[in-house]
Amino acid sequence: MVNIRIVEIPEMKAVYSGPLTSEERFEAFNNWFSRFHGSLKYELFPRDFMWYNERTGAQEWFYALPCDPAEVDCGGFEIRDLPAGLYAVTSCLDADLDQARDWLSTREELVRWVKESEKFALYENGDSRPERYPMFHITSPGRLIPEGISIENLYVPIVEK
Repeated sequence: MVNIRIVEIPEMKAVYSGPLTSEERFEAFNNWFSRFHGSLKYELFPRDFMWYNERTGAQEWFYALPCDPAEVDCGGFEIRDLPAGLYAVTSCLDADLDQARDWLSTREELVRWVKESEKFALYENGDSRPERYPMFHITSPGRLIPEGISIENLYVPIVEK
């Protein structure tokens, strides 16, 4: 059984990568957010969230801004609302380490837990509702990835029943 926690992501502005349809786009966003995040003093947690947008068929990346967007050079990337709301969250191996086996298994268990919950239901995208998909971010130090150490938090969007 995975350890599940419920978190609420507040409404806030985020820098948005756009659809990550090329390695160049991925690298450009990764370089921008890594440089910006590295410049923040006293920052403890990742602010980036990635998801697979089922409607567009592409991965997209968000970086939650710690300040007003007017106060930062966003590298030419668009500013959007971070997908706010309730999420059921647990940790798993970075999908790149095992061809997503643990990620898929963990997501399946997390979804099953939500479906069996008396308190929560899975969020469903629909007309005039903000898009929300399962998303993740890496929580381990990037320098440990070559050694096979990389954990990510997996967020599944939920609502109260």
